[in-house]
Amino acid sequence: MTDYLHDNVSFNQSVGVENLMYAQVSVTDLAVKIGRSDADRVAVFANTVANVQLFDSPKQRLDLDLEFSAVPHYDAKTGEVFLQSIRLEQFTENGTPLPADIKRLIKPAVSMIGYGLSQKPVYKLDSHVLQEALIKSAEPNLVIRDNKLVIELFD
Repeated sequence: MTDYLHDNVSFNQSVGVENLMYAQVSVTDLAVKIGRSDADRVAVFANTVANVQLFDSPKQRLDLDLEFSAVPHYDAKTGEVFLQSIRLEQFTENGTPLPADIKRLIKPAVSMIGYGLSQKPVYKLDSHVLQEALIKSAEPNLVIRDNKLVIELFD
């Protein structure tokens, strides 16, 4: 799933008014960990770069670490996995909490990244790969079990 995200999903969001209060947030790296936050949720980690400007101060470049959690949903007709019920769990700069004014400015852009994750598939079975085509044709269920994403072919 992480490889699919690297190859197929990118985000770049901005909020505010340039030269006044402005932030541009772009995702540089995404990783998925199964069953880490709750038993039925996946954790999505995103390394991002944020360029922030507050009033007349010089632009600041922040390296942010975002953590979202979500419930995976498998669409049997398309063979795609989507994320639902996305929650922003935390965002920090190199493990350090952000100052409140910067956090308030950046949070809408970060939330838009979470929304974007819910609108695009995070994985799609490849119908050109025999094993994945067979799985897709069986219209399986997707569950999380023992920190693994499991495709159940039978109820």
